[in-house]
Parts: sequence; structure tokens; C-alpha cells
Amino acid sequence: MTDWSHGYLADSPYTFSYQTVQTPGHIAWVAAMAGIGWQPPADLTLLDIGCGRGLTVNVLAAANPGWTAIGLDYNPAHIAEARELADAAGLGNAGFVEADLATLTDAEIDQLPECDVVTLHGVWTWVADPVRAGIVRLLARRLKPGGVCYVGYNVLPGFAADGGLQRLIRHLAGFERQGDPGARVQAALTTVRALAATRPANLPPTPMLKRLTSDEAPLDPAYLAHEFLTAHWRPVYHEDLCAALAPAKLSYVGSSTLHENMPDLLFTAEQRAIHDAMPPGPPRECIKDLCIGRPFRRDVFMRGPRPVDRDAALDRLVVAASRALPTDHPRLDVPLGIAEIDDALYAPIAAALRTGPQSLGRLRTLTPGRAPNAAELLAILSAGLVLPVLREAGATARCMAFNQALFEATRANGATQGQLALASPMIGGGLPCAWLELAVATQPEALAEAPPDRGAADAIVARLLGPLGAEESAAASGIVARLLAERPAIWRGLGILPGPRA
Repeated sequence: MTDWSHGYLADSPYTFSYQTVQTPGHIAWVAAMAGIGWQPPADLTLLDIGCGRGLTVNVLAAANPGWTAIGLDYNPAHIAEARELADAAGLGNAGFVEADLATLTDAEIDQLPECDVVTLHGVWTWVADPVRAGIVRLLARRLKPGGVCYVGYNVLPGFAADGGLQRLIRHLAGFERQGDPGARVQAALTTVRALAATRPANLPPTPMLKRLTSDEAPLDPAYLAHEFLTAHWRPVYHEDLCAALAPAKLSYVGSSTLHENMPDLLFTAEQRAIHDAMPPGPPRECIKDLCIGRPFRRDVFMRGPRPVDRDAALDRLVVAASRALPTDHPRLDVPLGIAEIDDALYAPIAAALRTGPQSLGRLRTLTPGRAPNAAELLAILSAGLVLPVLREAGATARCMAFNQALFEATRANGATQGQLALASPMIGGGLPCAWLELAVATQPEALAEAPPDRGAADAIVARLLGPLGAEESAAASGIVARLLAERPAIWRGLGILPGPRA
């Protein structure tokens, strides 16, 4: 661990993790659901605090040439990598600042532009008090009146059960030892599994522990190292975060996990009665955190929220399909059970979305006499089926150049893990994807109007992955063939690739 990192892990780069909840389009969804007036301005300025390797900032800069996107991070390796990608893609509207918020003076903070949006994903829980104080000072001085702030953080009491697990991993990984932090965490998991098998009283089988002790869907070692090895890992209660942000005049708006804003989907009748009897604000959020067991919150705050007509704000939102829509009606697991749109409502909605972007208001009129609830419709569709649309736009050379540059950089650096994104001018952000999808989308075969044959998939695999065994090669070619068959229509529909939309 380095002396300048204030106890936060700085010996290895953080994994890529593009988060759609950080994008201004998604934040506009949260505001509308809360009945608050906010839309991204044409000349928006965004600051991502703790930007890591700069993926989100660079994606937003590529997708929105009229915006200014700035990333701030304490780690010079992160900043150098982010700048290299911005330069390779020719993004003059992306900027990156290496800064220590614990020591940044007010005069230095004031050198940053005023911001419409500030985001912090996976920062607050993991940093020391002086860094938290610096974040609040920055928000107070540089977030515009009417500006919004997104904060993603580990919350109490939901994450309290993993407190012992975090301390155990720190001990086992040998926090002060040398060596790759990810490898040290991986080595520690052997003992974690052995101890968990004895069912110790204060190491409960939380979802995190179950992930760590299972061979299915293993977590990225870089993520685990950054999650568990920081010296200042401290989940917080929502109300304590609200109090900490109060000097910046921030008010809570709502959750970026949209169904968490809907009490009808969260509580039993008895719980709902207690919730509704509590004063709005932190008391009601405390009831939510006690009842629905969320260990991580994705909260949106605003500096001066202004109420608007909620239904009208929701109906104005425009959405587009982010994948081939299933024929079966969608279902969303919620704390109370399952929220779903039945077949009669869903069929015309899916048919309309297959033709292109649609306003939420129009989708609600497709079944006369039976309009679905706008908030519930958005909550269900947003769980992997649609993304926000900020503008009607086709493919741009700018976004295509960025996606190509991202592919080349990640391939050269071996940074192929984590969640990446393809920049889209239509959604004003990125389409989340794994590395292989990014790679396929930037190959010439993806531009074909008709799905290429299996030979094209074989050629892509050979070009991307090099020599493989027969079984591995066949499996990889199968995946690539499916991507070429299913994804180009979505890529064209979102302006990621040129050509007619499906």
C-alpha cells in the first residue's frame, strides 16, 4: 500500500465497470419518477469523482460532443490510462485530473468548471474522512444550483453482515504484504471457504459469501481486492450520508434502482402501514433498508429540487430497446415477489419498440382502456430491456472511432475483464457489453446487412483470439456467430453502427 493513497488500495488498477446508472439519461429517469424537473442540458458538464480508468467519462464524451466530461482520481496510473484512451479517440471534450481530495484547497477546487452532474460510484464507502470532507467541499463549490449528484455506496444495515467477512479477508490477504493484491485475495479465499463450511456464528451465508465460496460466476480478483482491502471500508446509513451532504445543500431525490422508489413493490401490507406512518425522507428510507435487505444503494441527490407533474414527466421520457426483445412478457424480481407486464400489455409495447425509440407516453396508449402504470412500466423495462434516448441520432464517426480505440486499448493492455460499453450517440452514453461483444462490434463483418456465415465467425475468432484448441475454437465461434446474428440490429438501432434499423 502506498503512503499517498490514504489507506485505499493503489497497487493495482481497478477493473472496468461501466454503470448506466451514472449516465445523465438514467438520472433523468430517476428525477421523473420522483416528480422532479431535471433534464440533461445540451452543454452539460459532468464530473466523475473516483473515475478509475476513465471509461465512463470517455464513453460520455464520445457520445456527446457538446458536453464536457471530466474524471478525477487520486491514482496517476488511472489518469494516465484514461488520457491515453481519450487522445487515441480524439476526444477533446474529455479531461482528467489527478487530485487528492483530502488536500485539495478551495482555490484548486475552484479551478474546476461548475458542473451539472457529479457522480461517485464505489467511492464514499472506501475512503478516509478527509477525502469525504473534500468531496463535500467540492460539491458545495462546483455543483450548480439545480445540479444533480449520483452516489453509489455500501449501506447499513444491509452490508453489516459482511463486516466480519471483510475483516477476515484483510487478515488472510496480509494487508501489509507485497505482491499482487488480486492474487492475495484469491489465495485468501481458500481459507474463507474452509471456515465458511464450519458455519461460524458471525460469518453468515450472505449473498457475497455465497459468491465467494461457489465456483459459479467467480468475481474479478481486481474487484475483490478493491472491495475488501481498503483500510477505510465503512458502509454507512443512508441518513448519515444525507447529513454529510447537507453542507452542499443536497436533497435526496430517489434511487437509481427504479423499483426501489415504488412502495407497492417493496412491502407487505403491515410493513407498508409502518412505512407510510413515518415522516418522508430518511425515516422512510430507514424502513426500506430494514425491510428489503439491499447492501448497496444507488442514490440521486439534487441541489435545489423543483417539483413537476410526475405523470407528465414520465410520459415525456423516450426509451429504446437495448437487446432483442423476448416474446414472453418480462418479469422483474422485487422484494414483494414478481412485477410483470402481462402478455396483452406487453405484445404491442414490444412491437412498437422493435420499430425504434418510443416515448413512455405513447407506449402507455397502445392498449386503449388499459394503460399501464408509467412508473411500473419503466421499472420493469429498465431492468435490461431498454435504455434512455437523449436524441434522434444515427451513427457518428466519433463514436465508431472511440469504440475502435477502446477495443484496441483493452486488447493491447489485456484489460478484457469487467463491464465495458459501446458509445451510442442516441442514448448519450454506452451500451454495456463484455469485451467479446465490443471486439465483434468493431470488426468489418459486423457492418454486413445480412448475418455473415459461420466462416466469418471463425475468421473473427482466429483474428481476435489466435490459435485455440478445436473444442475452444468451436465454442468461441458459436458465441461470435450468435453475436453476429443477434446484435447488429441493436447496434444499428442505437447508432453504434451505420445502416438501416431493424
